Amino acid sequence: MLPLFSRSTNLALAQRRLIATAAGSGNAYVEQLQHRYQMARDLCLNDPERFSSSKIRAFSKPTSKDIFPNTELRLSKIRTYGFDYDYTLARYTDRLPETIYTMLRDVLVSKMLYPPKLKGLKYDKTFAVRGISYDRETGWLFKLDSNYNIALDTIHYGREPLRDLEEVYSLHNGPHVAPDYAKAHLYQLNDLYSVPEATLLADIIQFFSEHNIPFHPRYLAEDIRTAGEYIHKGDGITASPLHSTIMSNLDEYLGKAPELLQILESLKKEGKRLFLLTNSGYNYVDAGLTYMFDTPKWRDLFDVVIVSARKPSWYLSHRPFRQVPTGTSSNVQPWAYVEQFEDGQVYSGGNLMSFTNITGYSGRNVMYFGDHIYSDLRDPTIQKGWYTGAIVGELNYELSVLQRADYRQSVSYIQLIEKILKHSQQETRSPEFMKLSPDDRELFRQMLDVGRMERRKTRARIRNSFNTNFGSVFRTEKYPSLFATKIKSFANVYTSDLSNLGLYPSDFVFYPKRVVLPHESRMPEVDDLLEDIIGP
Repeated sequence: MLPLFSRSTNLALAQRRLIATAAGSGNAYVEQLQHRYQMARDLCLNDPERFSSSKIRAFSKPTSKDIFPNTELRLSKIRTYGFDYDYTLARYTDRLPETIYTMLRDVLVSKMLYPPKLKGLKYDKTFAVRGISYDRETGWLFKLDSNYNIALDTIHYGREPLRDLEEVYSLHNGPHVAPDYAKAHLYQLNDLYSVPEATLLADIIQFFSEHNIPFHPRYLAEDIRTAGEYIHKGDGITASPLHSTIMSNLDEYLGKAPELLQILESLKKEGKRLFLLTNSGYNYVDAGLTYMFDTPKWRDLFDVVIVSARKPSWYLSHRPFRQVPTGTSSNVQPWAYVEQFEDGQVYSGGNLMSFTNITGYSGRNVMYFGDHIYSDLRDPTIQKGWYTGAIVGELNYELSVLQRADYRQSVSYIQLIEKILKHSQQETRSPEFMKLSPDDRELFRQMLDVGRMERRKTRARIRNSFNTNFGSVFRTEKYPSLFATKIKSFANVYTSDLSNLGLYPSDFVFYPKRVVLPHESRMPEVDDLLEDIIGP
């Protein structure tokens, strides 16, 4: 019999030899499978014009200006809109993650006795993506799919991919991470602040490994989190180091947002109630919104302003509200009991129950926008049934990749290869196939391996289209990432920028895509029918 491929075999050379052998085999099954592979290449890889962006139907071409629904949502039912500040109203520039990385690094060295040579580390914005996990026992960074399976081609120790996957199988008996292990040992890097944090974790592990410096991955993560708490919160009284840096250089860290101001003003004119709910302190928010909106009167837009909220504990805590001195308020007593909200005042702390009791903002007529799965999105919908909107800035880049011809070629090619493999495997069950000689059956099975190798290579190309280390924020191979699954679970809609809300009329109805289950038939002809109705 023909030998099966071994791990030490040069796969590309073996593939070429096998194809040459198959071409003269006289085996109809093998020759037919080889013809199907060639047709897939001709239709996808050898015809780039077929996949140009001009070929995408206008009605199925998503853009970064779209709002994407996970559930049906009628904007006419929304009477109250709430907003987070950081990465929701605030538009930070690319300077911020580099600054966070540098400040974290310097705190580790100056205050926590880490090696001074770490100051030579520089931020690499191309390394990490949001939504990856850090294993505090092993030091691995990786991406999880919706079922808590590790995407094996994303595992990194330091800056290096993990080559020996036997370590993963030894630890987890496969790629699946048990819920108890995830709860005890995995740190989810879900917000945009955590991208420089993940990069610093990898860089320090790489440095320690190269210099044979012993360390424990859990202590490293805890130290970086402690440094993060310090730069974000400081002493809890004065402005934090990070906020002080941003406020002293607003033009370097924030973009102007006149269209956001217009959207908020339009909502007010329509009779909507608006509130701001943020973990950031008042002085920081005041400086940022005054700069972005070009007016110190931004507070007039909001019926209620809550700062220093301490989300996500805010949703379940019993802390009372406190009035915040703003410089324009007289006779403010921050220690006094707050029973109601007064116009023009700012409040801190508090909790969800008191907030709804005081304002009456409750139920399915409230919609809150934020960027963080747990601080902004999960508890409002679980505890009070609010609608939620996720701001996911990565959509700008990811949508640009989705419309590239090379990406669309690769996705179509891998889907064709998978369908060919599925169909061809079914042929091995037929009585005619069983009449073939053992060598011919083995040759056919090895030709199936050619398709599987093509699938693996194409899968790597698809991943690298987004990020060469961790791929797309939203996907792991064929499945949604854990991050995307949480967005689907806790956000009714998601979009790249809050300003997109202004592109939809106030009575717009969002309809989610129908989810096709594995046992249901797909109906691709629907797009063709729609094209006949509304035009290409």
